[in-house]
Amino acid sequence: MSNKDIEIELKFPLKNVKQCFEYLNAQAKKVISDLIQKDTYYTPSHRNFLAVQYPFEWLRLRETSKGFSLDYKHFHPENVAKTDYCDEFQTNIENIEALKKILVSLDFKEIVVVEKSRDVWQYQKVEIAIDEVKNLGFFIELEATESFADPKKGKDYLYSILKELKAEIGEEDLRGYPFKILEKQGYDFNKL
Repeated sequence: MSNKDIEIELKFPLKNVKQCFEYLNAQAKKVISDLIQKDTYYTPSHRNFLAVQYPFEWLRLRETSKGFSLDYKHFHPENVAKTDYCDEFQTNIENIEALKKILVSLDFKEIVVVEKSRDVWQYQKVEIAIDEVKNLGFFIELEATESFADPKKGKDYLYSILKELKAEIGEEDLRGYPFKILEKQGYDFNKL
């Protein structure tokens, strides 16, 4: 959920899934349970989003039982290992099959599919999601639901909330699920 078209979030592999579920169910408001999401990522052939070491643009078509959406994200700063925030533009779609035909007709190429089950809670001024991502495992994602004039202050706030959750986490995921899956499939971002 972006705020004024700006998304500030953190994402980590999650080790103590059961404990985090218990804490969030007791302390936060659950807003989504077991939502299955299929995210298909595309790139225009005339401007390959993967032609950089650190992709900073993603075009995603999301399919869920609740509906369909198209989402474009542009991370800042561009082409660096760690970003501060992203511009995010999202719209709901009525006819997903028609949109797929439009993308193919405009020479967009499918680059990766991410499938996951998601649970979401509202906790203070943060949307917290726990995802079980096919072939990657469990992750926790924290996203600011309030605007911050300085994205770095927004991230600091998210880190403070993460401490409250007592989540046992792995190394921060700075690139996102599509990047991780492409890497796992053998795509070498370092040889560009």
